Amino acid sequence: EDAMQTLETFDIVYAWGSLHHTGDMYRAFENVLPHVKTGGALCLAIYKRHFTSPVWLVIKKLYNKSPKWLKKCWIGIFYPIIYVTKFLVTFRKPGKMERGMGFYYDVVDWLGGYPYEYATEEEIVDFVLPLGFRHIMTIPANVPTGNQEYIFEKI
Repeated sequence: EDAMQTLETFDIVYAWGSLHHTGDMYRAFENVLPHVKTGGALCLAIYKRHFTSPVWLVIKKLYNKSPKWLKKCWIGIFYPIIYVTKFLVTFRKPGKMERGMGFYYDVVDWLGGYPYEYATEEEIVDFVLPLGFRHIMTIPANVPTGNQEYIFEKI
């Protein structure tokens, strides 16, 4: 028996930045959504679709297929690019810890985060609503390719 089927329902189902790394994001949604109680909250964070998203998909695939020494080169190339880009977009020092890890490991996490899927707000909302949910709010990503957060209520 599938382990997901044995789970009960919950008042809050929270999937922050995980379902888009499963290799089949919409199937992951279908596995998670039935476990939200009626009146309960579904909280998601999904990478926002951006014109650079297909490029990042290729970069992530290549990074993950690279030998260890080449991964260090990838990090060396992208560390300053990501640092400057984040600063120009947010006007905040990217080296400041916000996610519980230092900026270096944030870069490693970003480059190594494969499988990698992304969607627009409309794509997420259009998928979730017909499955018995009401869209409460969307919290925009603070960078163009970042995690956009969604809150839904099961009706």
